[in-house]
Amino acid sequence: MAKRRKNNDGGVSLFPFMSILACLIGILTLMISVSMKAKEIDQEGRTEEEMARAVANRDMKKKAKTLTKEIKKLSERLKKEKSTAAEMAKLEEHKIVLRTKFDEIQKAKDPMETDAELQKKLENLKQEISQLKRERPPLAKQLAALQEELKKRKEPPKVVESVVIRPGGIGSREARNLFFIECTSTGIVLHSEDSPSKLISTATIETNEDFNNLLEKVKRTRDSMVLFLIRKGGNTAYQWAAGTAETKYKINTGKLPIPNEGIIDLSLFK
Repeated sequence: MAKRRKNNDGGVSLFPFMSILACLIGILTLMISVSMKAKEIDQEGRTEEEMARAVANRDMKKKAKTLTKEIKKLSERLKKEKSTAAEMAKLEEHKIVLRTKFDEIQKAKDPMETDAELQKKLENLKQEISQLKRERPPLAKQLAALQEELKKRKEPPKVVESVVIRPGGIGSREARNLFFIECTSTGIVLHSEDSPSKLISTATIETNEDFNNLLEKVKRTRDSMVLFLIRKGGNTAYQWAAGTAETKYKINTGKLPIPNEGIIDLSLFK
């Protein structure tokens, strides 16, 4: 039996390893070559139209991805805008309610009078009180005289018939809308269908609010006139009242003497 020959050099042989490595390199080279050839064959098999479609499909996928992101952003923005629009609608409704309340308050003049208007009213009242105080002694004297005359009379005073004011008897063109003011020795009396008669002292005619409001109403009324019903001793009150109506408010006036002291009857004008 032959014996194994010993290696005189004493080293390890690398031939088996190198042979295996060479085989692997060869196999990998073959696989790469086959793969590249397959791709070339695949590409050669496609037409230009198919290649264009593939490129277009790729671009569309990219664009779809971008549009999806934009849609998401727009959806979030739309949601916020809807919320803002709802809040704006609520604010607008609240604004309308506040405006309605404000208009109602503006119509109620007394609660919303300005400081200047209230101050003017206060000054007018002070002036009226002062004038009434100056007018009081003559009136008291006149009242005492009337009471003394009444005591001297043996017979009770006769009942005086009412004075009926007839349309068409005022001595000038009769206006369509008439307002009546009675002039007496102590002042004027405002006659109205809507409210009781109001007595105003001669000294307070110019500053009295009710009298000025009536003249303002006459001024706003088309084809209107103030008819002054003048009793005995009422000429002074007439001059003050008619002068204020004609000079301050530029309205038409008329006058009608009253023959006796009977109650004024304006029923024919109703």
